[in-house]
Amino acid sequence: MLGNSNDHYLNAAIKLISQKDYQGACANLQASINRNPNQYYAWLLLSMALFKTGKTKEAIHIDQKAQQFDPLQSDFQLIQQFMQKNNFDKAEKTAKLMLNKITSHPRAVFTLAHIASQKGYVNQALSILNQGIENCPANLMFREMLVSYQEVVGDYNSAISSAKTLVNLNKCYQTLYGLLQLLLRLGQYDDLLALCEQAKTLSDNDQIKLSQILLIQGSALRIKGQQAECISVFKKSLEINKFNVDAWWALANLKTYQFSADDTAALRTLINQHNLSQSTKCTASFALAKASELDKDWDEAIRLYKIANAIHPAKSFNPAQFEHEFRMRINLFSPENLQTQANTNQQVPIPIFIVGLPRSGSTLVEQILASHSEIEGTIEQPTLPAIERCANEMCMRKYNGGLFTSLNRLTQNELTQLGNEYLNKGRLFRDDSKPYFIDKLPFNFRHIGLIHKILPKAIILDVRRNPLDCGYSLYKQYFPSGVDFSYNLTNIGKFYTSYCELMLHWERVLPNKVYTLQYEHLVNNPKQMVEALLSHIGLDFEANCLDFHKNTRRVHTASSEQVRAPLNTAGVGNWRKVENELLDLKQSLNMQLLKQAKEYS
Repeated sequence: MLGNSNDHYLNAAIKLISQKDYQGACANLQASINRNPNQYYAWLLLSMALFKTGKTKEAIHIDQKAQQFDPLQSDFQLIQQFMQKNNFDKAEKTAKLMLNKITSHPRAVFTLAHIASQKGYVNQALSILNQGIENCPANLMFREMLVSYQEVVGDYNSAISSAKTLVNLNKCYQTLYGLLQLLLRLGQYDDLLALCEQAKTLSDNDQIKLSQILLIQGSALRIKGQQAECISVFKKSLEINKFNVDAWWALANLKTYQFSADDTAALRTLINQHNLSQSTKCTASFALAKASELDKDWDEAIRLYKIANAIHPAKSFNPAQFEHEFRMRINLFSPENLQTQANTNQQVPIPIFIVGLPRSGSTLVEQILASHSEIEGTIEQPTLPAIERCANEMCMRKYNGGLFTSLNRLTQNELTQLGNEYLNKGRLFRDDSKPYFIDKLPFNFRHIGLIHKILPKAIILDVRRNPLDCGYSLYKQYFPSGVDFSYNLTNIGKFYTSYCELMLHWERVLPNKVYTLQYEHLVNNPKQMVEALLSHIGLDFEANCLDFHKNTRRVHTASSEQVRAPLNTAGVGNWRKVENELLDLKQSLNMQLLKQAKEYS
């Protein structure tokens, strides 16, 4: 239904829009609505025409107002019922019927995009959304989804551009805060800091909002190495909102901040409040535990760490899920399936992947290598997981099955395309001024088979640490997301064991592809280990690599302050201080790993 054929004004507006006469269309559409306010399609067209004439605020207002005249609300309610039952097919069919009734119906477009993304066709979802935005450019819901999906597929420059467009269209705290979060995730700290004052103005002096902005601002300053400034900002965030436990953890996560008696008293008062949520109490307990550890009160520290981990929302984590995933990867990446590789001509510059487990010393290795004149350091790039999603979508689209069933069908040209996409999508994080760049995302150890196939010349480094030190360090770390296994000692041990089994598989099917660097060997004999590492990469030793702590580059991870200090062995054997509390961790490791733990202590 394109409108009532008897409505002269609406039909005239449709013709004027086809001629790009949006000013004339606005006048006719307003006349049509004045005659009959229930003309939903006329409202949608008026919003679009206003947008095209530059009246964006009016266009957004009309787009939102149009929803009260939607004649297909019952259809959308039916879709919601189908979605609650995960009946995507019926929901999709209903949405398509809605589009047959009303061209570019926003709720139908939203449904089709959402279903496509849920099925793994995120690029298809983007295509649907872009068409929806073309017809309904003032629809803020479409634009929010656009940013999210662009980030998922690894189109990071477009995601930032779309987020900035959303802010320009609807400048408010919510849209600007969303942009700040995106810039923080993608390592665009200068842009982020330049927007913080503007975000504070839009907060309307709301104390919670102000404290959130200060937390993001402080995080960016920490990453840039401005420790004094970041501490000051974190403290100001707490002055404004004493319940901002993330600011307390941000201070603790520096691992160099000395908590005063007043600080610890404030944290204890906070934790003992009866109306505190479990999530808030969890974060505060992690912060107080770190303060106790810095005071060398090991008994109090481990007591608080146990409390914090026990009440973390991830306590129901199921180790069977990752064990199943790892078994699937072992079965998928057989010697036969690893034979076909991308063309090697596309690899300039050459990526150096640093993998392993969090808290294993990977940031230290990254900082050492990034101090070499031929190697560029970046951030913990989300690029490779995004490329695996793209590969999965490519397989579903071309071979009617996902990556785990169609890997062997990907051709050399398709693998080359994926390799080029990795390099292009990750360009935001590097300047390509050097022949090598680092991609340090520990969990990329899952993707070594994919790296081998799409980036044949890539260098892969696996950083290992004593399983008891690594496990204990994981247990002490509060992760905002993505490391759910770390809140239970048994799960940590099982995950470490499964990680080692997967790494052993990579060694069997790709001998000598992965260079293993033992953290304890590195800190005890740095010059020899660094020389060997650089030789493996194909580079000469440079003294700057041992003076890595003088490097002023930005460090994104929780180890930022640690790698700004000279190399030391302080992290070796820490598990012995609380050995009796780590029985669950020990029991979940096999005998070989326990033997290694004793060797490296």
